[in-house]
Amino acid sequence: MSYDAREWVWDHSRSKGTARMVLALIADRCRDRHCVAYASVPTLMKRANASRTAVRDALAKLIADGELVPLPDRKGPRGETYYRLPIAAEFLADERREGDRNPAPQGGGV
Repeated sequence: MSYDAREWVWDHSRSKGTARMVLALIADRCRDRHCVAYASVPTLMKRANASRTAVRDALAKLIADGELVPLPDRKGPRGETYYRLPIAAEFLADERREGDRNPAPQGGGV
């Protein structure tokens, strides 16, 4: 499912620059359409090749823009912050509901 969340970032997110990269890195860790994943600042720094300040600024921007929501009641195995991508989750849920309304044709076509 990380593919769906990551593709949402590339195709629909309004984020730019380091914020977009950070969001894509978090989306890449999402396991289902709920778009929840954990990440640490040091891991994001390493993978985005960005400074601590740049990553923290990116997280703050994503949170302010509503593309990322920290989940303070959950922690990863090493104390990492859990995040939810609410707009991506809603988009994927709508996409799924739309698919349920338009099922693929069944039977004898060529």
